[in-house]
Amino acid sequence: MTTLTKLHVQIGQVKVAGPGQILSAILGSCIGLALLHPTRQVYGLAHCLLSDSGGTSHQISGRHVDQALRSLVSLMELTPQELRKVQAIVTGGANMTMAPETDPTRLVGSINASSAYKAVRGLGIRNLHDDTGGILGRQINIDCTTGTFDIRQIPRLGGSHVSATK
Repeated sequence: MTTLTKLHVQIGQVKVAGPGQILSAILGSCIGLALLHPTRQVYGLAHCLLSDSGGTSHQISGRHVDQALRSLVSLMELTPQELRKVQAIVTGGANMTMAPETDPTRLVGSINASSAYKAVRGLGIRNLHDDTGGILGRQINIDCTTGTFDIRQIPRLGGSHVSATK
């Protein structure tokens, strides 16, 4: 029996992993942005607090969606040709603090999710799984040995959870 090492990705962090490891993050309005390259067995996860950094930098950071995506591509050493083989996951972006009927264009989570979709599509990545919005937080786990992932909604007190697995 093989023991897997769980790597928790905290706010603003970007982590890359391979076989024997699990990438994990707990998200509210933040975005979990993941790139999976099963052929090369390399996986990355960023925990993004904000949408756009307003500039281009080569600094490794997950604080902003655009910078996190550049960081993932760099750390995973992905070539432009490989991006067609990469799978992306965008999750999180929940409305954790405002009334459910609040205009989505005013919500940090919605803005973050929109920015992530735009950034991923801008790189030409078409294989995208998303689970964003709503009022519940989420936990994402990526098993870097099997290449599978699951996203679980975190219930509010007295609620139940919903799970998506691939």
